[in-house]
Amino acid sequence: MPAEVVLADIAQQVEAGARHITFGDPDFLNGPKHALRLACELHTRWPDLTFDFTTKVEHILQHRALFPQFAALGCAFVVSAIESVSDCALERLQKGHTAADIDTALAILDSARIALQPTLVAFTPWTTLEDYIAQIEFIRERGLIHHVPPVQLSIRLLVPPGSPLAHAPDAAEWLGELSAENFTYRWTHPDPRMDRLYTKATARVAEAEACGEPAEITFESIRALAYATAGRPVPPHLNVPLRPAPPRLTENWFC
Repeated sequence: MPAEVVLADIAQQVEAGARHITFGDPDFLNGPKHALRLACELHTRWPDLTFDFTTKVEHILQHRALFPQFAALGCAFVVSAIESVSDCALERLQKGHTAADIDTALAILDSARIALQPTLVAFTPWTTLEDYIAQIEFIRERGLIHHVPPVQLSIRLLVPPGSPLAHAPDAAEWLGELSAENFTYRWTHPDPRMDRLYTKATARVAEAEACGEPAEITFESIRALAYATAGRPVPPHLNVPLRPAPPRLTENWFC
């Protein structure tokens, strides 16, 4: 998109009172020089305006040198679809990154003092119960509880018509009928415990959202549900400090 078109759109939003701009296109860093020029011009015209953008983990690694510049130009946080900490699930989703890459991306953003807002697909046909628990512990051990809205822990993979996942070699093991009204195929996890956990986690998140429960309380209750599903006691807490609550979007369902 030509920079002047984007800047004209931003100007209209600023005139209407906007103080923060979201670049929601997940391919924001497909053109890194263009994106940086755009951010520079935004900062020149509106020095107090902050912004966020969405980008892939692989692009954070590929363009790591740009993030201190984005921070200086007003970038408040970055949204990135980490999706899972299971390398198997990441490979099946063709995400282009590994679980180890997520830690590298987090370190790059930490160094630039830009908050990461991860998004997840917590339930897939290839996410095992141990994978789900590992994802919970990944968030907790890195102090990211305030960075991951609890609803992200209940997101279930959508398989719309035309998705190549519907033709995966193992699709017969989990793929169900097409739900035309929802524009997605139904699917059943090969491990029935995961579908039971999904139902319980979804209900718990809805309850928490309805009463405005603090994220850390909801997180710990979902953590307890995961361990109970596995028939294991919840491990004792490690003394891991929580990162401060970052700037964030008002809508928790972003992905």
